[in-house]
Amino acid sequence: MLKRIEKIPAGTFLVPMLLSALIYTLAPNLFQIGGLTEHIFGGSGTTAIIGAVCFCSGVGIDLKNIGYAAKRQGVLLLAKLAISIALSLLYMFLFGQAGILGINAMAFTIMIATINPAIYISVMKQYGNDQDVAVYGLTSLFAIPAVPMLVYGIAGGGGMDWMPVWSTLLPMLVGMVLGNLDSDIKTFFMPAVSPLLSLMGWNLGYGLNLVEAFKSGLSGALLTLVFILVSFVYIFIDKQVLKNDGVVGAGLISVSGLSVSTAVILGEIYPELMEYVTSAASQVLMGVVITAVLGPMIVGKVYHSAHKN
Repeated sequence: MLKRIEKIPAGTFLVPMLLSALIYTLAPNLFQIGGLTEHIFGGSGTTAIIGAVCFCSGVGIDLKNIGYAAKRQGVLLLAKLAISIALSLLYMFLFGQAGILGINAMAFTIMIATINPAIYISVMKQYGNDQDVAVYGLTSLFAIPAVPMLVYGIAGGGGMDWMPVWSTLLPMLVGMVLGNLDSDIKTFFMPAVSPLLSLMGWNLGYGLNLVEAFKSGLSGALLTLVFILVSFVYIFIDKQVLKNDGVVGAGLISVSGLSVSTAVILGEIYPELMEYVTSAASQVLMGVVITAVLGPMIVGKVYHSAHKN
């Protein structure tokens, strides 16, 4: 069974996620019985598992090769940040908070600024190298509300809460320090990433209602299409500017399940946005489902195109 799952791009993450999403859609309270069962199967342990993956992947960051990560992932993530902020502010300026074609500014901002770090690390383990896997923690910054909060802070002239950023980076930094102090620590923790990905997939899926996702209909599908088209810029940068195979750029084409909750967080911070929360969350949720399938497929095609010889 495992060998068949591994043949699917990001299969060890994707299959558990879709299976748990299906179970959650049909029986959302099945594992809500408290204790260990709820924490490992009911979605309550998601944050702890993500933290563990950040730590274990950080252990693999070799400071001797940090220049590689800075040149490739650093450039791509800075490009992602700049493009996300610029397009979001432009969308607000042109169409206001109500947006156009049923896509409000909140949904657009959250979607355009997201990366699914679990999909990223899954496809990097399959198509990338150890350094590509190790910078998982940096991609996690695009799964939390940091960038959308920064956009709305700029738009409203307000400040920015940096604590979510530091709390995301710290496990990775601790892992990086320990891994470089002792190579045995790296050897011990790095293999844990793969099984943790399957648990992460399950926990992220158990909270995704597939019916609610498809309620967003055409607007959700259209927003997802816009997200994918914009994300092809990162493949171009990776291949044409950085002279790589484009796999890392393609690995950014996925919507994080955690981004669904960003709509609620923004609504709580900015009460004037509350009327857009429900539609934004459902549109982002559709993006999660669609890109969970299409994202790894795109990475696979980019990889095989670059390495067909």
